[in-house]
Amino acid sequence: MNYALRFVFFLLVSAVALAACGRLTSVSSNVQPSSPSPSVTPTSPSPSASAPSPTPPTQPQTYKEPGGAFEITLPSGYQYQPTETGVIFQSVDHAFRGEVVFGSAQGGKYNNEQLEAFLKQSYKTNLNLAELESKGSQEQPDGSLRVDWAGQDPQGNRLEAESFIEQRGNTIYILTLSGVNRSYSDYLKDAQAIVSSYKVRQQ
Repeated sequence: MNYALRFVFFLLVSAVALAACGRLTSVSSNVQPSSPSPSVTPTSPSPSASAPSPTPPTQPQTYKEPGGAFEITLPSGYQYQPTETGVIFQSVDHAFRGEVVFGSAQGGKYNNEQLEAFLKQSYKTNLNLAELESKGSQEQPDGSLRVDWAGQDPQGNRLEAESFIEQRGNTIYILTLSGVNRSYSDYLKDAQAIVSSYKVRQQ
């Protein structure tokens, strides 16, 4: 499965960021809270351990992280691939993609304002998005924060996306869904189904 699009998430000084191809790179940020910096710690299986089948599935599939950190159900036609810190997935036409990534908060406690700042800084410094445009954020009923954004990646792909970030105990979770050269609203039904199925471990 070709994942040219990278989603790089959550990042502070000496934090670890996940690229959608499954590689880990160290990142830095000028935004520093007073509490210890969180990091993404590899916990899930490598992508090669469960590669997607060449034929898209005809029924919805539920992916459960082996350690019980989260689960998510994908609509029919979607393919997924576990990574070292979560899972990546895409629609059959490759125009709607997403990722769940999670990692340790290193004992820190972050409010939504801090989490949003870290997320935005990550997009700017690590994903190298041109014309990054923030479209607002909103706290969700479950306490997570939805951040709407758009931009253009270095390959010239136009991204229209939503990211959901939250801290549960000492774990930080991020779900990002993105239309690639297509409007997010074209996949609104899929997005709603994916988000409503997404469950993280409450700690």
